[in-house]
Amino acid sequence: MDRSALRKKTTNTHRQRTDRFVPPRESIDAMRRRKSSPVTCNNVDVWYSKYLQQKKYTMFLDEAFGLEPLNIQNHHTQQHSRLCPARNQEEAYLRPWPCIPRDRKLLSSADSILDLPRYSLAAFPELLDWSNDNILVAALGRKYHKWSWRTQGPINQGVTKKEIFCCKFHPRGEMLALGTQDRTAEIHDNMLSKCVGYSSCECSQGDILTCSVTAVEWSPTGNSYVIGCSRGMTTSYSRNSEPIRWRRVARNAILFLRVSPDARYIAVAAVNSDALHLLCWPSLEPYSVLDSSNWTIKSITWHPWRSALLAVGAVTNNIYAQIGLWDAPAARFREYNLSHKHYYLDAMLFSHRTGELVVSLWNSDPGTNSQLVVMSDPDTAVDQWGEGQTHLDRVRTMVFSPDGTKLATATSGEDLIIWNFLPEDNKMKKKTKCKKFFAIPVYLDETSNGYSLR
Repeated sequence: MDRSALRKKTTNTHRQRTDRFVPPRESIDAMRRRKSSPVTCNNVDVWYSKYLQQKKYTMFLDEAFGLEPLNIQNHHTQQHSRLCPARNQEEAYLRPWPCIPRDRKLLSSADSILDLPRYSLAAFPELLDWSNDNILVAALGRKYHKWSWRTQGPINQGVTKKEIFCCKFHPRGEMLALGTQDRTAEIHDNMLSKCVGYSSCECSQGDILTCSVTAVEWSPTGNSYVIGCSRGMTTSYSRNSEPIRWRRVARNAILFLRVSPDARYIAVAAVNSDALHLLCWPSLEPYSVLDSSNWTIKSITWHPWRSALLAVGAVTNNIYAQIGLWDAPAARFREYNLSHKHYYLDAMLFSHRTGELVVSLWNSDPGTNSQLVVMSDPDTAVDQWGEGQTHLDRVRTMVFSPDGTKLATATSGEDLIIWNFLPEDNKMKKKTKCKKFFAIPVYLDETSNGYSLR
């Protein structure tokens, strides 16, 4: 029996048991371990619920007695500060990202769970996106399926000539860029769901070997876009699919392309690479390279409120999850360890409404599988989901809704889960510190249709 894409499954995020009155054996063993050995805050993760309660109570006591709160940092940061006293000046300059953290737990229930057949077979994860007009798209094989948030159901679908490897909506939701096999990126009209243009990768000009478009990204203004192929070539195009510049960045397939909010830089990362390349946009001239032989880059994301603050998610050679903050204009970088346990970092994304960082972690040890953690800074977790639950699928990619109240995640178990990230506010939204960028690079990108060179 064929499975229909984006079919609503259930709103229950837990696996069904054979007998709901009899707990499984692994949960009994976990309860015995928790009761037999008391857990201290020094040995647990920052998103552990008991740790969060104790930290909240400590902050309450500090505020009640008028005490100055302690600056709790991870063991790696403390050890590095002792070895390098000059680190304090750099820490004062490069602080964690700005955000408005939540004051209570909100990431507790899923709004909807949709079906993603054959998503576990996809070689590249970025096959999910949410448009500005509340249309959720999922690309599977040669078809892409659209799901409307207003009607709570599938509305349309489109077809490409070759298999789809990545997709990205236009910032205003007018078009959909699809990276496909045979070095082609198709541009589809969002209303008609038909191809209105295409562009070919420049790496195969005069070459017998062909490539596949594995990454695609629009500029913040939508006047240009960029593609990355399986042979490490990056090419920028105008809105009319006319090539601007191209440059070979890596030997492996391009995994991520991220244009900064001020349209000055583009961050490029390849598959299984330990180097992150920062290029000028849209000329693709090399600006800087972040290289480390101790990690493998798994995810990158720009902060929406700052012009050029890039967060880098990586996994070390010893299987420890790390987050790095890179201030591109100042050329300053600092890394943080998320946990003393062995975790894989699969995906992460900044919330454009609150500035919080959502991180997807996965641990193969029994009893601690998948975790969704919401962080206000590298040492503070304000919300989480997955503690005490087993057999949870890995989150491969995530995307926010236009209003920032919902979070859609695609898992390796072929589920598209829409989370209640923030409460819906029907009243007029309060003004936050989130500001639009009216800098010169954005102005040049709007007036020159992406042809400006810097």
